[in-house]
Amino acid sequence: MIQTFENTTTSEISAALREIAMSSPGSGRVLNLIGVIKAGDDVGRAIDICGAASREHPCRVVIVVEDEDAEEDNLRADIHTGEDSGPSEVVVLYPTGTSAKQLDTLVMPLLLADTPIVVYWPNIPPQSPSKHPLGKLAIRRITDSRETEDPIATLRVLAENYVPGDTDLSWAGITLWRGLLAAIIEEYPDFKLDHIRVSGNCGHPSNYLIAEWLQHALNVPVDITNVDVATIQSVKMISEDDDELMLHRETAESVAELIRPDLPKTLVNLPRRSVEDCLMEDLRQLDTDELYGEIMTSGLVDREPVEDDSSHGETENA
Repeated sequence: MIQTFENTTTSEISAALREIAMSSPGSGRVLNLIGVIKAGDDVGRAIDICGAASREHPCRVVIVVEDEDAEEDNLRADIHTGEDSGPSEVVVLYPTGTSAKQLDTLVMPLLLADTPIVVYWPNIPPQSPSKHPLGKLAIRRITDSRETEDPIATLRVLAENYVPGDTDLSWAGITLWRGLLAAIIEEYPDFKLDHIRVSGNCGHPSNYLIAEWLQHALNVPVDITNVDVATIQSVKMISEDDDELMLHRETAESVAELIRPDLPKTLVNLPRRSVEDCLMEDLRQLDTDELYGEIMTSGLVDREPVEDDSSHGETENA
């Protein structure tokens, strides 16, 4: 169900939210999730992502549609309730004119008091999320560089402006890769590691993040080879004796091949992660991700990949 309010005020929206809350007592909320998109972006997709996250993390969801071109002072709002919006109501705000220039003042009365605030940009993030009017309110600021026109350029800007509390969903996208690689390394404590090669689409942030994480954790040289795939294709760990440990996954597969010295290939589960999965993971831990901060500020996007003659594949999540 959708309630639409034309030329409205925050007081009117707040009153409608109180009525909704009174009709569904006991539905505790653990956080406020603010989604910020641009006019023309897919509002329905933003609602779907935030609604899915609210199933695991009950929250007040407010989506703000920024329209920098509209000059007329106006505030339109839609309140979505029912199964399609998840267990939480979703408020979609369309501010223009003065309202659009005072987003913090606009949104604050709609948020749950004494409840953490997370701001999420599903598409194009600001250059410095912590300086955005809504980002200033948040304890966590979540971006998704993978959804931008130039993910690596976006990641570079986010790295330059990183402050504790920032995170990007490309980092959550490689959680399963990191878990498997850490398990492989622990299984071979006597493997005299010399260097590592990450192969994948160098237009995708995952390759840079996984390479920098490996170098940070193992203190060995890591290089990146560009291949015509969607995202990461393989991570090959090479010993001083030229033995190899490799995790390899083809683009269309949800399982990977684990290749180890003197052993047959083993298949291991390595499914692709949806945007919803990545967002839910980030909402499980609202403290600053110190490891992500170290990786982002270590010059990860300054790496020079080894290019091949093929073009980049379609960018997907890791």
